[in-house]
Order: sequence, then structure tokens, then C-alpha cells
Amino acid sequence: MIINESLNKYNKIAVVGLGLSGLSALRLLTFLGKDIYLVNQGAVETWPAIEDSSCIKGKVAQDEACDILGEMDLIILTPGMSKELPLFSKVTCPIWCEIELAYKFADAPILGVTGTNGKTTVVSFLEECGKQDPTGDYFVGGNIGTPFCDYIYERMSGEREPAQGIILELSSFQLNLIDEFQCDVAGLLNLTFSHGERYDDLKTYGQDKFEIFKNMANEGIAFLPNDLEVKNEYAIRNEHQLDLSIEKVKEELSEVIDPSKLKIYGEHNLVNTYFVYLMWDAFTGNIKAFQRACEFFNGVEYRLQMIKQDKGHYFFNDAKSTNWEATLTALNGVKDLGNVELIIGGQLRGHGDNQLEKLLPFKDQIKKILFFGESGKVLSELSFEIESEYFENLDEIFKAGFNADVILFSPAFPSFDQYANYVKRGEHFTKLALT
Repeated sequence: MIINESLNKYNKIAVVGLGLSGLSALRLLTFLGKDIYLVNQGAVETWPAIEDSSCIKGKVAQDEACDILGEMDLIILTPGMSKELPLFSKVTCPIWCEIELAYKFADAPILGVTGTNGKTTVVSFLEECGKQDPTGDYFVGGNIGTPFCDYIYERMSGEREPAQGIILELSSFQLNLIDEFQCDVAGLLNLTFSHGERYDDLKTYGQDKFEIFKNMANEGIAFLPNDLEVKNEYAIRNEHQLDLSIEKVKEELSEVIDPSKLKIYGEHNLVNTYFVYLMWDAFTGNIKAFQRACEFFNGVEYRLQMIKQDKGHYFFNDAKSTNWEATLTALNGVKDLGNVELIIGGQLRGHGDNQLEKLLPFKDQIKKILFFGESGKVLSELSFEIESEYFENLDEIFKAGFNADVILFSPAFPSFDQYANYVKRGEHFTKLALT
């Protein structure tokens, strides 16, 4: 049984946002017997059903919750909402995400991964390393898959044995809401501007990313690139600033594996593999598990995933791309396969939407840009030197057909104008490509 008395001083706790992380926090807090107040968007009768409501003392619609939130001892906030909203203007208590709540009861070393791009690939690769490690079980979750609080609940309720290690993908939104959370090993993969709907510039975005290091001053091991535009403000004794030039990465990896035999495409995935190697070695020292994982890991669904090679065409599904940097990375990843028809579009962010100039270094590679959706409509109306065409949706694009060696679906924007999430967007592209 995990015991931690640090939550004893928090009696009235609000869970704001009943998405995956909020419901996970709610289940753990219910198990702990706390007085819980729920805040969510929309009318109460439209909220998700709650299996155990024994500890729920109130349900308040989000637009009416300002006063009651000011009465709380603790707030667990969905990472999708900013704690700077007027909704929290009367709040004087701590505001955490469920990662911080779960951390209070963590019973195993933690490896945390953040960055603008590549997080899911690296964490999934680390998960494969764990599968190849016969010495123990690893919990993998956080910003992908299973919320951290689920693991703590299962441990407390006796549903699972303790993990040998905890591996977490961490977003800037989650890191903005931590307090004491600390990793034993942490990696920042890269840093380019994203989430213009939340941040004004790279510095403010980067500050939240660097929160992964803030409690590691004298303990833990940190890995990050040596050429970041924004510098880490936290002094860490065991900080490794990495030379991520492809020549250096290949040289280092070649000492333990044959990089040419990796099953994932692109130079960016060599860098991802390098991070996996360094962090896994620091976390476990089990290089054999990493080497075996390299033989099995096929990449992440919807992250530069080759789903079809047909009549001279390669179809790549990079539906997880929600920013321009991810799309540039994908273009680099397929640069040796021929010319490209690039499919871009999705929900406008409102800040930093037009970054078409970043495609100019690839103008000899890109045969045509196929725009779709909300952002595609706006971008297609701009003057640009690469040929383009606008389509309302993916169905219309496939009806028109393709004339390039590589069909690269790397949208560069969120999916929410036409899809519930990037997974649904990726499923649709794959279905169209395989039909």
C-alpha cells in the first residue's frame, strides 16, 4: 500500500475538466475519500457518467464556477485549460494537473520526455525497450495512453504490482501545472514554437518545457540539445547538452547498433533513437534491451507511417503533425524517395498560422501542395511560389488523384475543424489510401 500524507491538508478539491486526465484524477481522489467538486463545460446533464459519486459534493458548470473555485483547498486542472483564465481569478490555492497529483504517491523512478516533436515516438520506443527488459515491468503513460493517476490508483487498490520504472510523455501544458514533480531522468528533445493559441513566443513556450528540469538541481540526469534558441534556466549537476548533428549521432549509435537496420524513417528518427539510447542507458543500464528494441520497433501510428507503396507511389500518414516543424521534419524524412505532393490543413490556431516560407527550402522536392480544411482555405488564397490547390476535405483530394512519387499527409495544424482528434484524421487518411 502506497502511503503519502501530503494530501491530508487538502479537504475540498475541485477537478476542472472531465477529459481522460480529469476522470483519472477523480477516480484516485474518490479512492482517497476526498470531498470533490466537479467543474466542466456545458450543462451538467451532458457530462460523462461517474461510476462512483460517493465523494462528489457539487457539480458546477464552468461558466458559473468562479466563486466556488475560490473556496477550494486544491484544484486539479485539465492541461487543456490555462490557469490564467478569468475563471481562476479568485483562486488562492494550488492548481495542479493530474501528473502532480499522481507524483505525490509515485513508488518507482521516473523518466520524463518532453519536446515540441518526437515525444510520442521516443516514449513508444522506450516502451519497447521495457518490453525487451526481462527484469521488470514499466508503466508508460502521461500525455499519451494511460494517465499517471491510473497507475497510482491500481497500485493503491492492489490491482497491480509496483513498476520497476515509470516512463512519461509530458506536454508543456502539463509541465505548466507541476509543483514538486521530479524526474530521475529527463529529456527535452527539441524546441520550436508551437501552440500559438496558448503562447505568444518561443520563450514563453520554452519556459514551460524547461519545467521538466526545475526540481532536478542536485539529483537526476538531464538530456537536451546544445543549440537551443532559448536556454534552460535551471542548473542541473548532471546535465548533458548534446551535439545532435547527424554525423555525431550516427557515430555514437554505431557503437551499439547498426543504424541502417532501424525500421523507422528519416534523420530525425536517428536523433530520436539516440535520445532513447542515452535515456534508457541512464535509467536502467540495460543496453541489451535497447538493442533488441531496435530490431522490433516499427514507429508510431500516424507519425511518418508508411502505409502503402503502390505503382511507384509511397503513401505516408503523418496525421499526428499539428505544427509546421513536424511537417518540415516529415519532409526531411522522405527526401530520398522522390518528389512530393504535400497535404496540409486543419484548424486555424490564430497565431503563427502562416509559415509557408518554411517550405521554400523544399521547393525542389515539393511538386504540389494540396490544401484542405479551415487553415488550407486561408493559406491557399495567399501568394506563394510552390504550386498548390485547395480541396474541401481529404475525400476530394483522393478523388482528384496523385502525380508524385511520395504522397505525404503531414497537416501542420490541429484536426478539430473536421475531426474529433488526430487519430480519427489518421484513420480516415489510411482508409482512403487503402481503398
